[in-house]
Amino acid sequence: MSFDEGRYREIYEDVSGTQVMGTGTGDTTLVTVKANHTIYVQRYSIQATTGSAAKTWSLEDSAGTPISISGSLDMATAPANYEKFYGAEGVALTEAKNLVLNVSAAGAAGIVTWTGYQKLTVVTSA
Repeated sequence: MSFDEGRYREIYEDVSGTQVMGTGTGDTTLVTVKANHTIYVQRYSIQATTGSAAKTWSLEDSAGTPISISGSLDMATAPANYEKFYGAEGVALTEAKNLVLNVSAAGAAGIVTWTGYQKLTVVTSA
């Protein structure tokens, strides 16, 4: 069965959002996952509005060894735009881990937008 990306967010909990990042902002948790759930990111857009030399941003999970879904994005030049679509189902983060924007150092500014959902992935006993 194939769904469009909006259908997944109707069936499961929509965790989409937008975060404006100022030049003094550091690492930021974008979505806090519920216990026993997994976050799926369907798409993201990162727009650099103020560049800063040798600065990078990365969308990743909060695992001890994080999984990056964006790779290291160069924030030296603005305006710049990074976008990725992972399909209707999206890409799963590590189970029970938050969606985080990792900022290498303060200095750059921009807007982060993402669409996604979280769903129960661990069945607990009654």
